[in-house]
Amino acid sequence: MTRKFPRTADFIIVGGGTSGLVLAHRLSEDPNTQVLVLESGKSIGDDPRVQNPSAWTTLLGPETAWQLATVPQPGLNNRVEMQFQGKALGGSSMINGSAFIAPSRAGIDTWSNLGNNRWTYEVLVPHYRAAHSVESPDPNTCKDMGIDLVSNIDPATTPKGPVQVSFPSLVKPHPVAKAWNEVFKGKGYNTTAELFPIQSAGNRCYTAAIDPQTQKRSSSDSQYGGPVSKRPNLTIATGATVLKIVLSGSSSEELTAEGVEAAIDGTIHAFMATKEVILAAGAFHTPKLLELSGVGERSRLQSLGIPAVIDNAGVGEHLQNHVMCMRTFELNDNVQAGDGIQSLAFLPLQDRAQQQMLFDTAMPTTDEEKDSYDAVRAVLDDPNEASCSMFMTFIGLPNFISLGVMQSIPFSRGGTHIASAEPDDNPRIDPQLFSNTLDLELMARHLLTLEKLPSTSPLSAYFKENGQRIPSEMTITDLQSAREYLRQNAVATHHSCGTAAMLPREKGGVVDQNLVVYGTRNLRVVDASIFPVIPQANPMSTVYAVAERAASLIKGGSE
Repeated sequence: MTRKFPRTADFIIVGGGTSGLVLAHRLSEDPNTQVLVLESGKSIGDDPRVQNPSAWTTLLGPETAWQLATVPQPGLNNRVEMQFQGKALGGSSMINGSAFIAPSRAGIDTWSNLGNNRWTYEVLVPHYRAAHSVESPDPNTCKDMGIDLVSNIDPATTPKGPVQVSFPSLVKPHPVAKAWNEVFKGKGYNTTAELFPIQSAGNRCYTAAIDPQTQKRSSSDSQYGGPVSKRPNLTIATGATVLKIVLSGSSSEELTAEGVEAAIDGTIHAFMATKEVILAAGAFHTPKLLELSGVGERSRLQSLGIPAVIDNAGVGEHLQNHVMCMRTFELNDNVQAGDGIQSLAFLPLQDRAQQQMLFDTAMPTTDEEKDSYDAVRAVLDDPNEASCSMFMTFIGLPNFISLGVMQSIPFSRGGTHIASAEPDDNPRIDPQLFSNTLDLELMARHLLTLEKLPSTSPLSAYFKENGQRIPSEMTITDLQSAREYLRQNAVATHHSCGTAAMLPREKGGVVDQNLVVYGTRNLRVVDASIFPVIPQANPMSTVYAVAERAASLIKGGSE
């Protein structure tokens, strides 16, 4: 039976993912506004694996995740890295590890420094608050674990948003996490339960989008899309894959996004927008759709037989992602296993003179490289800002625990572009991980620090002396062995962003400060593609905040 959907709406949202459902929720608050969401995936909210945050690795198959992959990465010994993206209502908020981590304030302020004076951390603060609520941990548990509990919070600024955030590692606090806190206190870092601390460097409690009452995943679908799905002015179509944006007008003026073409049940349908088309398809599919629609570098599009209606070489460029590396250690036989991530620390490089030397010997050679280099360096030059995060997690292997290190704000930049004019073909993704040597050098030094943690008291009381390490065939003893370990074992995270960057057009930007695509009147991008600089740690909290701000801009007529 053919499904029927309205062919015209005020707003067409391409992608019912993390940001798309925020927009659907907020824009449909006006009963006189018709909103249509077109989502390629299906509704999976009732799947027990989705509701259980610990089961997220079982959701990376083709039914619920886009099976995207990078080209071989020279910086990772030519390994190919999978880049899973959520293919379902709620997008990646349905299949990720649920981490809800605050960005660095200074990191977000780089957005303003790069030409977006209306996008500072302070501007985004109310939108972070609008997206989430957080239940403070038990004071007695915090005292026992050596955690500074945030108190006397002004009720006027207390977050009251839909996404439920909690402290999962404090539900059943583990003694090894307490030992971790004590180790970092000895390094000068107290452990805070503040979700959005003033400075990024320090030891934090792990926080996640998990409902504290039910212990179930709190997602964009469960908190934004689902509760309003029955609104008469909101239509959410699943199994609807957008193939291109229909643009009209002459090249001498701003083009109008008339609507989209989408495949539903094997048939191509046209949908018209009376106000706006909003791309919320994610860091890979948003630039893909722009290029398929004739927005991108003219020579690239023409080589694929696609007429270029807007010549913009920035589309698909500025791709950024974090690199992460794990090291697994054997615990003493009497240590009981815990569940998931236990601890989280954000650290600068301790040897500031060495960092200065590294930065001074790796100066960029082009103006475009200089802009991003200067932005990242301005953050990392501050000793209160972190160049990595470290974490400790149980992985389901008895008597073992993993320690991990992840970049904070990388210097390397890559790109993602269509390889053909066929909408079903995956894009060619090349993040160029470790292409900037500073990323490898900083991470190698942090990995050496990580390697010493199990032998540091009081953590050493829980780790087996001379115990097994996984992988066992590689030892880390100096910088060279740390570099080799990273090239062989580091992996790309699923934090990609920046591919339709909010930057001045002459600097490679794709959207302006209202998130409108340059050269168009009413085509907007609202997802991680617009991030000029990647947030430290997991970007989900910032995806929500950007979507909330975008909804305010749209409803308020932009700025």
